[in-house]
Amino acid sequence: MGKVLKRWELQNGLTLEAEDFSYNYYGEYWNIKVMIRGKIEVRSEYLDGLLAEEPYGEEALRRLGGEVEYQREITQVGVPEERLGETIGRLLGYFEENALPYIDHPSFPERFVQKRWREVAKEIRTEKMREELQGKGP
Repeated sequence: MGKVLKRWELQNGLTLEAEDFSYNYYGEYWNIKVMIRGKIEVRSEYLDGLLAEEPYGEEALRRLGGEVEYQREITQVGVPEERLGETIGRLLGYFEENALPYIDHPSFPERFVQKRWREVAKEIRTEKMREELQGKGP
């Protein structure tokens, strides 16, 4: 677990944390790695109307579990040690300016859960197709 650099309590109920996983890779030069994460509760109302449209919808919902994780990795390589704090601050500033308004939108949790649910449903469909194809082998 990295050092928590910043925490955001968003108006849509999400809490995000930025953790520092930066490391020294050579001499006085660092690779910056900041992970921004937050848990989003999977609410049944987020998937109203969608479950019936997908043959593996219920299975996808079970696989999702009670929450999904938003995760974003911000990196920069070859940062001189004396500019480490300044560079991390600048990268977090870019995130706040460009991504945070989108994530803070009231509909973001619902849209994100739906996106993850669709991805899991697609994975299940792919698994089922592979099983069928393997069962019909030569």
